[in-house]
Amino acid sequence: MGLISIFFLTTPLIFAIGVVIYIIMIMKKNQQSKPLKITSQTLLQFYLYLISLITLVVLVIGAGLTSKVLLSYKVSIPFSYSLMKANQKEDMPKFEGEEMEEFKECYQGETIQFYGENFCFDSTQRKTELITGITLILSMTILFALHQFGISKIKNEDMNLWIKKAYTFLSLLIYSLMGIITIPLSTYLLTNFFLFEPPTEMYSTPSAPAMTCTVMIVSIPLWIYFLKKTIQLKEK
Repeated sequence: MGLISIFFLTTPLIFAIGVVIYIIMIMKKNQQSKPLKITSQTLLQFYLYLISLITLVVLVIGAGLTSKVLLSYKVSIPFSYSLMKANQKEDMPKFEGEEMEEFKECYQGETIQFYGENFCFDSTQRKTELITGITLILSMTILFALHQFGISKIKNEDMNLWIKKAYTFLSLLIYSLMGIITIPLSTYLLTNFFLFEPPTEMYSTPSAPAMTCTVMIVSIPLWIYFLKKTIQLKEK
């Protein structure tokens, strides 16, 4: 999930760099003709598309978090969360002359049994992630819809096509890379999870595939959608 997080965090930067590069290319292309003018209308369109891109990416994060929590109820907790083995009293180090601290199986959460072993799980984490996920879905859906509504109100003759092209292509790039990463990763994690055999010395459950799978499921339709949009732009 580290690579996926990087894509989410760098999305605004990728969009800004892409637009700057595109502007430079347009300016060079038009050096022998009329100069490129950046008007207030152009800046407004840039803002609307940038916020649309960001809110849609954050919406994907919210959908992933919410689905991850729901799958922990529907499938199992280890499917959504990697659990660490609970402490065992006999494994605690003992030193002469020192008072023994109060033994705790789990420093956070409570013990829960899987694969014949006790693991630690903090149930408040599920509640926190569920609230966060639903909040992101609702707020980002509203913001995305409002900015898309603003874009729809711009007349065709006033639309800067290069901003629309940059938004469409960079969205395609982001979600295609997301799909390329999450498809094989989800396959590996799912196979590893369902074919997992507990070793003799088990310290944690297998890597949880839920978040990666939900991101893959959401990113693939967006990948296809922006691919079609990019092809349509190319034909115009």
